[in-house]
Amino acid sequence: MKKYLFVIIIGICSIVSGCGNAVEKKAEMGPEAVVEAFNRAVTAGDFDMARSLCDTVSMKGYLDSYMEAWESLQKEDSSALAIASSLLTGAVIEIGKVVKNGEDREVYYSLEADGHRQERKATVKKEEGEWKVLKITGAI
Repeated sequence: MKKYLFVIIIGICSIVSGCGNAVEKKAEMGPEAVVEAFNRAVTAGDFDMARSLCDTVSMKGYLDSYMEAWESLQKEDSSALAIASSLLTGAVIEIGKVVKNGEDREVYYSLEADGHRQERKATVKKEEGEWKVLKITGAI
């Protein structure tokens, strides 16, 4: 148990510190970097960071569902949350292509963790000089 906790703390610290660097340079981040930082923040449970990287109105339901699952798992079985967090923080994010769609950009990417792979598409838009995630769906 202590071993898992140690691994999770190290993983979360490295991701949060990486996300901290992202905050300092958010204005310089392109669509791909914003999508990756957003996903890393969500999987680390850093919902404040995730909110700063997305359109909070259009992504409210998405973030709320993750927060509810995170909080529920923490209350019911913190060791299961620790294991899930460890798997998610180790996820590999691979950016595929970026398609310009008017002012928006559609970023196609995959997430792979523990041998499971999901294809995703994030729609991002520049708002006040920074790229923000507007929507995440399964890739088509």
